[in-house]
Amino acid sequence: MKDEYIHQINILQNNFNIFVAKKFENKLDNQLTAKQVLLLELIKEGVTSTKDIADKLNVSTSAVSQILNKLDDRGYIERKFNPQNRREIILYLADKAHLYFKELAVLKKQINKEIYGKLSSHDLKQLKDILEKLQVIATDSDQSNSYDKKK
Repeated sequence: MKDEYIHQINILQNNFNIFVAKKFENKLDNQLTAKQVLLLELIKEGVTSTKDIADKLNVSTSAVSQILNKLDDRGYIERKFNPQNRREIILYLADKAHLYFKELAVLKKQINKEIYGKLSSHDLKQLKDILEKLQVIATDSDQSNSYDKKK
């Protein structure tokens, strides 16, 4: 029975993601890959060196550099030498990335209003609680076992 619920949840989640992507795809720059957006998000959060990004994602600096080169070529990031240490390059969001994040904020508001805004407060709290549990499970395998035992 549990496997059937999981299967149904996966189908519903995929269908929801496809619907949202189709409905809002023309509202945002979709020239970026998921990995590129992830790197832009990290730079926005203050992770400003190739090494720090690689460490945070547990990937090689070479893999990060390849993605950063594409973002640089497309005008989403800028690289500047650190004035205190000329051997270090600091990553910054370029105007194009700032515009992307402004458009993304507007899109999130629209999604919140048109989709999540139609749920009751009770439903929203339940969804939030379940997503919090899933986040804990995804980040802590020991926690996963304790949730399983409770069921």
